Amino acid sequence: MRSNPGVDTSASTPDDRTLAQQLSRAFTTFGALVASGFFITALTYTISWGYLTPEAARCRVAVRAESAANAAMIDEENGLRGFLMTRDERFLDAYARGMVALARANEILTANTGLASELAMPMLAARLAEEKWTERWALAAADTRAELVPPSMLEGKTLFDAYRTDEATFAAALDERSDALSRREQRVILARVTLVLGVFLAVFFLAVRQHGALRDSIVGPVAALLRHIGRVRDGQLEATVAPAGARDLRQLGEGLNEMVRALAAAQGSAASRDEMLREHSVRLRQILEASREFSESLNLAYVVGSVLESTAAVGGYERVIVWLMDDGEKRLVNARESSTDASADAAVEMGHGLAGRAAKAGRITFEGPTGQVRFADTVGLVRAIAIPLIVGARVVGALEARHAEARVVTTQSIEVLEMLATHAATAIESARLHELTEERSQIDALTHLSNRRRLDSDLDAECKRCVRYARPLSFVMLDVDHFKAFNDAHGHPAGDTALQELADVIAGCVRTTDTAFRYGGEEFCVLLRETTGADALSFAERVRQRIETRFATGPSAGITASFGVAEFLAAAPMPRSLVEAADAAMYESKHAGRNRVTLSPVKPFVSGLSNTG
Repeated sequence: MRSNPGVDTSASTPDDRTLAQQLSRAFTTFGALVASGFFITALTYTISWGYLTPEAARCRVAVRAESAANAAMIDEENGLRGFLMTRDERFLDAYARGMVALARANEILTANTGLASELAMPMLAARLAEEKWTERWALAAADTRAELVPPSMLEGKTLFDAYRTDEATFAAALDERSDALSRREQRVILARVTLVLGVFLAVFFLAVRQHGALRDSIVGPVAALLRHIGRVRDGQLEATVAPAGARDLRQLGEGLNEMVRALAAAQGSAASRDEMLREHSVRLRQILEASREFSESLNLAYVVGSVLESTAAVGGYERVIVWLMDDGEKRLVNARESSTDASADAAVEMGHGLAGRAAKAGRITFEGPTGQVRFADTVGLVRAIAIPLIVGARVVGALEARHAEARVVTTQSIEVLEMLATHAATAIESARLHELTEERSQIDALTHLSNRRRLDSDLDAECKRCVRYARPLSFVMLDVDHFKAFNDAHGHPAGDTALQELADVIAGCVRTTDTAFRYGGEEFCVLLRETTGADALSFAERVRQRIETRFATGPSAGITASFGVAEFLAAAPMPRSLVEAADAAMYESKHAGRNRVTLSPVKPFVSGLSNTG
């Protein structure tokens, strides 16, 4: 039978009491027990602080004072012995300090041991021995008059030994009393802890009983409601709670069930939309991170690699290709040149294939399950998508993404891929322009060989490498013979043509590891890596012969060149030294009649290399 909140139930059984009454009863009991605990604790603390603690503190002060008195006596005895042996009155300073310290320590001992009867006799014996030593020996020993006979050292030692014996007895009595008081304090503390622990155990026992009563009356039904709320929070909207407990708790359970049913109905309509928004948010975050990554670099290979990885990650594509427009804008070239996918073509014509049609039309192109290519605004089963890469109003390439099998593509996924392609197009075009600018800044416009700027950079790097790894390096310089006369006779356009043809001859002779440069005017040079002076001499002779053969007939007939060859010297590791040596050898060729090759006479001192010059 449940109690009526409006009726007095003070005489009812525990099961019929209201929650407020049970809480009030428990609070009263707890308060009484806690007050008892505080009273017992205060009583034991009062006994300890009012009686035991002061007495123990005085005993500890007495122990320290006794130790100080003993130290003072030792100072007096040592000072007097030093004075008697040396008659140096400075030793009496220690005696005087000891007297002062002894008097102060004795006052403290008297004040802190007067109430302890068991300490009176040991302290009196030590004090009498101390005074006997002072009166019979110390005072006479401290007399500085020369006519007096100093007392016997043996007598002083005998008296001081007697004092030490009585002092040790007094010190032992003090230590024993201090230990006894400490043990008494510990017993009082133990009793206090035991009493407090008993009170708290009683509180705990009462709390257990009250917890059982509250659990049966209200905690159980409330816990059931909380568990149901937890299941609802975790998404288990199909769960219901059985109404139990008081009427208000039953009404609360019924209302919660109605709310859960309404939430389940609303969740069904929102689940698909939430999933769509979640996936879209994840892809947008991936696009933002990807655009940050490939926008931070101007290296074309790095940017293309980042675009490939980001596109594959965003859409889950098995293969992604970045197509770039060639210089003639008639073909699309694979930016990776099929190095990552052997099945991908290296190039496609504009208007052909998936990427070619997307680039030509400037629209997104789809490839269906059977391979048909279409432009469509609707989505469905597709195997590949190609999106044109547009910067401004110009198509610079296409981004092609493929699945291994046809999949359903949504409008949101296409929008995400299109957004990624927009950022990728800007980053790729910036990297291409930067790479083109860097390349053109190091290429001679007339001969298409590397220019003087590139020469300075390569020479510096190669000379440092040779110094570090002791590898061979040679440098060849050549100058066209009588080129000014050729220009005067045939005109500068013909001279430019002759220089272009000569550059073609040089470029056709160098290896992939070597580099040919236009040094300036009609002067050219070649940097021969991993090449000794003897091998460089053979190379230069071969180039000279091909130039002579190439210009044996035709409009530029008669053109020859003089060569100078120099090998890298460890004794002169500066790039300028290598250039100056080759230049000097070249002028030796000119002075010797032109159209010949001369090796610099300076012998190399590179460690570990054979001297082939």
